[in-house]
Amino acid sequence: MTEQQADYGPRARVGVAVPHSNPTVEPEMRALVPAAIGVHATRMTHPAPRVEDRLNHYIRHIPDAIRSFGEMKLAAFGFGCTGSSYLAGVALEEQLVAAAETDHRVPVITAARAIREALRELGCRSLALVSPYPAPLAEAGYRYWQDAGIRVTGRLRVDPDLTDTHRIYELTSADALEALRRVDRTGADCLLASGTGMPTLRALRVLRAETGLPVLSSNLCLAWALTRAAAAELAPADPGQMPGLLFGSP
Repeated sequence: MTEQQADYGPRARVGVAVPHSNPTVEPEMRALVPAAIGVHATRMTHPAPRVEDRLNHYIRHIPDAIRSFGEMKLAAFGFGCTGSSYLAGVALEEQLVAAAETDHRVPVITAARAIREALRELGCRSLALVSPYPAPLAEAGYRYWQDAGIRVTGRLRVDPDLTDTHRIYELTSADALEALRRVDRTGADCLLASGTGMPTLRALRVLRAETGLPVLSSNLCLAWALTRAAAAELAPADPGQMPGLLFGSP
């Protein structure tokens, strides 16, 4: 029998792990990743009321998330939760990723690691950082970037009254755009909207026309890194040139 091409994702399939209440990762991944790559999601769950407990559980159970795809052959696996990496820190994140890759023989890319790769590709060493997090998680993010050798020259929390990550999912691209416009860009090589739960695509498209700086987000970088890992010939050299931003993503 002649081997036939897959109907969905004929070039490759990638898996993405998403925090259980996050409504943003899947639609933004599908808008950004080329149609030739299938995007398939699994949900990470944990009953703890404290956000720190949930986030710490997620990143320590990456192998369980990969196993949830069963026998599906993945070209790459994306961990769609930036906050988990911030709490873990760069060194532990690298250890956990390396262990998962060894166990499952698939490239594992966290959203935070994808941002680091994108910054390195663009030659950026300093950030103006917008985040939707509660204050303790935002502070963990600043430490993460310092440890990664990236200067945070400007910082802004989208909602200063926010105390739990579930409220992030009520934000919109308009909230991201307003914050990205307000954050101090002095000395920054790049603008970054951190966090996979806050919609950003409309905001990034607008900001590209307003500023000469690269404008990135967690989901944009994760989509770019997954595309590069799964099918390098489909990934643009500039992470800011992902197809979804060029060709009318929502």
